[in-house]
Amino acid sequence: MEQSPNDHRQHRVIRLPNGMSALCTYDPQAETAAASLAINGSGKYPNEDDYTAYLANHSGSYNAATGKDHTHYYFSVDNDAFEGALDRLSWFFVHPLLKPNGVDREVHAVDSEFKGSLRNSNWRFFSLLSSLSDPKHPYSMFNCGNLETLKVAALQANVSLADEVRRFYDTYYSASIMKLTVVGNHTLDQLTEWAVSKFSAVEDRGDTRIKLNTHHPVGPNELGKTVFYENLDDSDEIILQFPVPNTEPEYRQPVHQYFSVLLNTDTSGSLFSYLKEKGWAMDVDGANSDMVNSQLSTFYIQVELTPLGTSHYQEVVKAVFEYLQMLQEVGPQAWFYNEFSQIMKLDYQFYERPSELHWAIRSSKVQFNDHLLPEHILSHGQIISSGGTADTEKRISDFLEHLNPSNYRLFFGSQKHKSVGLDKQTPFYNVSYHIEQLDPSLTAGQAVTEKGVFSFPKPNVFIPENLQMSNTGGKSIDPEESGSNIQRPQLLKLTDKLELWFKQDKEFHTPHGAVYITIEPRHLPSTPQESVHGSIYSMCISSVLKKELYGVGTGGMHYSVGTGGLSLNIELSGFKEKMPLLLSKIMHRVANFELTAEDYEMYRQELERSFSHVHFSTATESIKRWQAVLTHSPAYYYKEREHALLNNVTLENTREYVAGLLQQTFVQMMVSGQFTESEALEMSDTVLRTVGSAHLEREQMHNVHAVSVSPGKYMYSFEMSDEGAANGGVVSTIYCGMGSDQGESAALVVIRPILHNQFFEELRTKEQLGYAVGAGLVVSKAGRSNFRFVVQGEHSPVYAKLRIDNFVRGFRRKLEELNDSDIQEKINALAKSILEKHKSIGEDAAEDWGHIEGGWYDFDSKHTLVEKLRSVTKEDIIGAWDRSVNPTTAAAENYTRIDYYAWPQKMWSPQSEDLVKYPETVIALYGCLKYDGIASGELADVAEAVALIQAGIELPESDTDSLASRLHQLYNDSNSTLNSRTALEMALKKEDSNAEPRDSTSKLESEEKQYIKIGMDRTAEGVWMIHDIARFKTVNGVYPLPEPAEKLAPKY
Repeated sequence: MEQSPNDHRQHRVIRLPNGMSALCTYDPQAETAAASLAINGSGKYPNEDDYTAYLANHSGSYNAATGKDHTHYYFSVDNDAFEGALDRLSWFFVHPLLKPNGVDREVHAVDSEFKGSLRNSNWRFFSLLSSLSDPKHPYSMFNCGNLETLKVAALQANVSLADEVRRFYDTYYSASIMKLTVVGNHTLDQLTEWAVSKFSAVEDRGDTRIKLNTHHPVGPNELGKTVFYENLDDSDEIILQFPVPNTEPEYRQPVHQYFSVLLNTDTSGSLFSYLKEKGWAMDVDGANSDMVNSQLSTFYIQVELTPLGTSHYQEVVKAVFEYLQMLQEVGPQAWFYNEFSQIMKLDYQFYERPSELHWAIRSSKVQFNDHLLPEHILSHGQIISSGGTADTEKRISDFLEHLNPSNYRLFFGSQKHKSVGLDKQTPFYNVSYHIEQLDPSLTAGQAVTEKGVFSFPKPNVFIPENLQMSNTGGKSIDPEESGSNIQRPQLLKLTDKLELWFKQDKEFHTPHGAVYITIEPRHLPSTPQESVHGSIYSMCISSVLKKELYGVGTGGMHYSVGTGGLSLNIELSGFKEKMPLLLSKIMHRVANFELTAEDYEMYRQELERSFSHVHFSTATESIKRWQAVLTHSPAYYYKEREHALLNNVTLENTREYVAGLLQQTFVQMMVSGQFTESEALEMSDTVLRTVGSAHLEREQMHNVHAVSVSPGKYMYSFEMSDEGAANGGVVSTIYCGMGSDQGESAALVVIRPILHNQFFEELRTKEQLGYAVGAGLVVSKAGRSNFRFVVQGEHSPVYAKLRIDNFVRGFRRKLEELNDSDIQEKINALAKSILEKHKSIGEDAAEDWGHIEGGWYDFDSKHTLVEKLRSVTKEDIIGAWDRSVNPTTAAAENYTRIDYYAWPQKMWSPQSEDLVKYPETVIALYGCLKYDGIASGELADVAEAVALIQAGIELPESDTDSLASRLHQLYNDSNSTLNSRTALEMALKKEDSNAEPRDSTSKLESEEKQYIKIGMDRTAEGVWMIHDIARFKTVNGVYPLPEPAEKLAPKY
């Protein structure tokens, strides 16, 4: 097999007796992974949660993904549990049960996912592409599924959906079209034996793949059109779609990459450079995409337009073809193709081992290429043939022939199409559009530029030439020969201007490096206005650098420059040889940046458009933004920044901001990888010499602090900006121990995987509250850690919150059921996961930089945590839960909780006065009744009906239409699966919520006055309602910055 000299794993490709092919990978350092997942139980493991519970008990994870022509099942698990996980997986394909109730639940999960994608720009455009393709081709069909097309359609057709799923499995699930990957630290022979013994029983039904039409779904009837369509946000774009031949047979000569690289460049003479200078485009992209069954492809050229470009979109299209004509005239340039061919070979030569799960997913997917030779499975997509041959040049020319004005259709997306009426809509996603014939000038290749505007790029100066390594004499060393001691970064310098850390690679032995730089200016950014200044600066300087640093990406390096948090951040990674040159060029531009009026206006408009994108965030995305603002200081919500942009920011004050940016600074820097100490010192000198600014006193430095939320129960509720959003959401955050308390953190870490899997099983799988459901632990060294419970779906967020409460109250029983063996098994698996070795220099450097930038410098934290884990007992686990999280046991002085609610505009939401007056159980019931179509009255009517039933007042037999009567009937219907019945049970139950932690007397006397003073009031349950986040943060204050784990002692 074509294997990298730096890949020290062992591989074997086999074919099982039933025709299934499998790749077995032995990796002595692996933590295990395998392609797999199935649902609803199997003949050998009939319980639905056998698979998921087994993985959860062994630090495992699982998922599945459905593509256009394949479904991918996968999991990862501890090595010691690998055989058991493989056995459970295999039985999903040997004898799946596919129970009707499980099928029904998954229909609702699919429907929830579909509704969550309705406002997603990518899904909307994909629906437009498919619905406007050849109607005789299956590509034109609905490709997601929802309740109507699955459950309702089955009922209308009088068929059993479970039977149809079984028929689908019996027809198409065949061993000979399955591709398996198993990877772990077991020997190749053992992995082979498991693959054969466990998967050979999968039935082979032959090649059951659907034979699709061979014609392209974008044919003569679809070409030559302009499709005007509506974008939800304020962005404008044109997309040229070219049908091209299948590119998979030529996987060793992917000539479409030649054109993708050319179209993505911003160097002088490029298409993007011209369009940007004209003020017409923000970005240009070119990419190839397989349409279906990897038999047919499409090449896209996408241009993100400025407002000026929108009015000149026809000239933009003409410029695209003029650029392609220039490529036709200069002919195939073998040296250019060889540049990215060479860097791909270098990348593969110094291969960096991926995670086991990533490897399993990737390697099983590539095997679906029928043209792929087995010896190329490992190197597929990572090595391509060199150019220069007549065959390669012909392929380049042939591909370019398809990118012509008579072989495309044009998509023009905008929120406001002024010249055309959007008279049609796509099914399901309701994308408004209008179709016209292409303007004749857009099919004739008319010139719009002067001769010589476009030219081919020059050779890439960033291609590495010397790959000699600093500490191995250029030889790769087997990782098993490397030492296992902890290698920590070393503090080289600590002055009033610089903090320099250095770590020379002694583990990975590849010619790579990583450089992190934080330049902290005096005034960045303490107000929303300065935050906006920083964003415009980041966008402008990134644009300038993209043009000046052409070839960095194809040279095997990556960089980013921008303002983040309260600093100017620069990151470099990749091949290390040309990294000092790259850093020098970046620092020169940073120090000599001039903001032009044209760039300012272009990126001011782009920033304004980016704010419009936020309006279409999902419920959980919106909550995440509000949560960050509420729990950090300083932090600003996008609306504050948007207001500053529209009302306070000007070219003049932005220039003032840029001019003063580097007047006083402090530089924090880390150099890691195959560098020498002297090279690290030289690079730090480059930074200081280029910036050349006065130092920043420590007391002048700005820092982001965690807000110290006082114990108590709080809620923050808001209406979502997107008027078309169907899903709302709730995130419940319950604070626990201080992140710096590693003993408490260790106990909480043991709880985390148990909590996550149980929560998903209960609220997602069983209760079907939504597609996005999860629970996790956030450990914060800068403040208190917290458990977060997330539910996003169509149901009332208050109802979802109460179901979270129900789960939290009952979770202690799960902890009580643990025995010492269970706990030890979980601790061992967690320890292995925590101490898992990094796979690359970049991954290793990112963790080190997190410790440095965070200010705690605790490089041994993982080992310290594992030491604490080893001594955790069942009593410690239950004690940690009871002290802070369990609402029935936590003391009032400890219990801190914030619930965040995101309400869709289409959904009824309670007002503040409703929350004060009515119990949340009644509010949740009202929302559920409206969703289920049972109640159309007012909230007060539901409260009155509940009170009547609770009081035991008998209703007349003739009273069948009153709300109280209908609720009584619902309550007595034990077979009902409606959430309204569960909500009614909660409303009628005498909840002991009043026994949960409430504010202490001292709190009532002190902070209550402050909360009332800033306009806060309490719900019927005593929860404080936050109305003004800024004022709430002022009352609560912030945590101090973390203390370094050890005294900083520089070498020099």
